[in-house]
Amino acid sequence: MNLASRSNSNNGALPSQILHRVFAYVFWEAPRRRGDGCGLSDHASRHFGTVSTMPVGHSDILGALHTCHHWRKRAARLFYGTAVVAVGQRAQTILEEHEQPTDLRRRHIATNVALLMDSGYAPKTRHFLVYAHTPVTADQMAQALFEFSQWQWPVIDTLYYYDPQMADRQSSQWAHDQAIGLLNRQLAASLPALQKIIAMSATRDSFGLFVLDDLVLAKRVQLRTLEALATVGSLSLLAPDIHGFTLALESMTMRAPHTADVLRIPMSVAPMLFKLDIGPIAPDAIWAPFATSGELGDFLRLRFLRLEFVSHRAAAVAAAAKHRRQGSGASADSVHSGTYPLFPELCELVVSRYPFDISAFLENFPRSQIRHLSLVRCPWMLDGFSLQPFTALQSASFELTTVHPGRPGDDDAVSQWVAQTLQQPTPALNALSITIPASLDSYETELPAGSRLYTLQHLTLDIGLRLDDLEELLLSLPQLVTLRVVAAEVHTKAHEYLSRRARPKKYPVDRKRRRAVLSDRLVLLCVRLSTQLAAGRRRRRALAKTAWLAARIPSVLKILTQSELVGALRECVHKAAAVKSAPHNTGHLAAVTIGPAF
Repeated sequence: MNLASRSNSNNGALPSQILHRVFAYVFWEAPRRRGDGCGLSDHASRHFGTVSTMPVGHSDILGALHTCHHWRKRAARLFYGTAVVAVGQRAQTILEEHEQPTDLRRRHIATNVALLMDSGYAPKTRHFLVYAHTPVTADQMAQALFEFSQWQWPVIDTLYYYDPQMADRQSSQWAHDQAIGLLNRQLAASLPALQKIIAMSATRDSFGLFVLDDLVLAKRVQLRTLEALATVGSLSLLAPDIHGFTLALESMTMRAPHTADVLRIPMSVAPMLFKLDIGPIAPDAIWAPFATSGELGDFLRLRFLRLEFVSHRAAAVAAAAKHRRQGSGASADSVHSGTYPLFPELCELVVSRYPFDISAFLENFPRSQIRHLSLVRCPWMLDGFSLQPFTALQSASFELTTVHPGRPGDDDAVSQWVAQTLQQPTPALNALSITIPASLDSYETELPAGSRLYTLQHLTLDIGLRLDDLEELLLSLPQLVTLRVVAAEVHTKAHEYLSRRARPKKYPVDRKRRRAVLSDRLVLLCVRLSTQLAAGRRRRRALAKTAWLAARIPSVLKILTQSELVGALRECVHKAAAVKSAPHNTGHLAAVTIGPAF
């Protein structure tokens, strides 16, 4: 989309809310991969889901400021809301960058401090971005930030520090540089309201914040959020001085895609922490990040915890071997012997790639009060894990692995686990998502005859199921509002229930009306076909089956599938709506929206 393109007749036609969302979409963005000009490895870029986006779209919305007053008013809040200092060989001012674009596929990030001062918006600027295009020296960084640090920015509360190409060897050159020490003192004075620091760096020192160590110390009383991602290498400790001070942090994120080391959390942050996201950590030293003395009783206010474990294949193999040797499936570190539960106020837990007995590991947490649970690729999840202890659970998300370490030859392990989960009554659960890796989308899973999750309103089953199984499932979930599935197989003919011979068998007279309608609350039906099914001869039958499922759901408003199948699905729905011999009215299909699933 070219926001600078002019439309004299329609400049002010778009609603303000839509304009704001469009501008925000192009302005706030997670840094792109190496091929897109931001210098990230592909492996590192996969971890941005846990790290905040960055305000890097100044050049993209600059043209909107000159389109019309209506556009300018909405775009200016974003454009002037972030001060930018760009460092490196490609660094220019924002106007120079806009006038001389070089590569439209690359993100244009340029200094705008002088423009902010001239415009009068500086007192309202809330964010500060330091962006290094290329590796720089300490003197270059200090020189680039000098102009910014000469002014006081009274309402800037967030600092974004992005330096994906910094080499580890430079840290030793910077560690005792007087220019950096002076710069930190100037920044501390220039940013009186600073509460959040978000850093992405290629250095391993101080969580990628070694340039800002003194600033963290200076703001330790007012700093509330710290997010750090090492794009290469591994993270090591914060500056030693930081461990000696009590920090008032409420949210802390530490990500290091390539590390196999244990990340250690300064215990000084524990008392005030509400949210903690850490990983990857070593699976055989689970509690090491949280304490050096073995005491974990300080995390009394923690409500959100995300743990990602090392996913290297060698570590997984070693974990599986250790699991088999112990028999019970729990590692020595699985169940902590100290205070229980470890995090008494915890209500949201995310665990990724834990290689040992996940059921035993979860005993460390207050299961009866956790409201949101997510387990990602934990191989032993299929072996005895149950939702039964999670009596307050409101939403659950599971990404399964189809390879079961305990029963490597059991292809039915996923089907058995899914059946068990759907049959367990969980009184508060209203959202459930069960998926398998996208590369295994042709994996076929058999669903049970119905479900006992009677309160469920949102269900996602990306596990390669049979379309025929959806009828009983929908009948057993009366509160369901949205259903998203991946279909791997379809057996029966889509229109068989219209046959005069088959109809009495499928719909007995005394239950015809009840069973003809599958749901009167479902609004969204999303059916994506597996790669094999979409490319095979039964594709048309699967789409027709989807259309007839929708025909039996009078409340449905939207049907989604793959973009390349939308046209064929629309044709099937139109044919179903035109049939006059259906056992119920299909007129609602005329108003159904059919579109692509994202």
